[in-house]
Amino acid sequence: MTADNQIRQQIFRKIRRIPSNKLNDLNDYLSKLDLSIDKSTKILSFAGSWNNVDEEAFEELTDKLISNRSKNIRRHNE
Repeated sequence: MTADNQIRQQIFRKIRRIPSNKLNDLNDYLSKLDLSIDKSTKILSFAGSWNNVDEEAFEELTDKLISNRSKNIRRHNE
């Protein structure tokens, strides 16, 4: 049995021992945990997005960012 399966079995045993009046609390916690996993997956979906950006565009967005922002007059007026 793998380590993941062992941990899952331990969790299932603990869940079976939880009193009925605490099951809603457990379900709420698991829902929050599930949402946090979804957020991580969405964030990770952007990984590698910069791979196909040409070098000049990448330099404009990174190295020249501060100078480009300082040249933006509208930004200073807001």
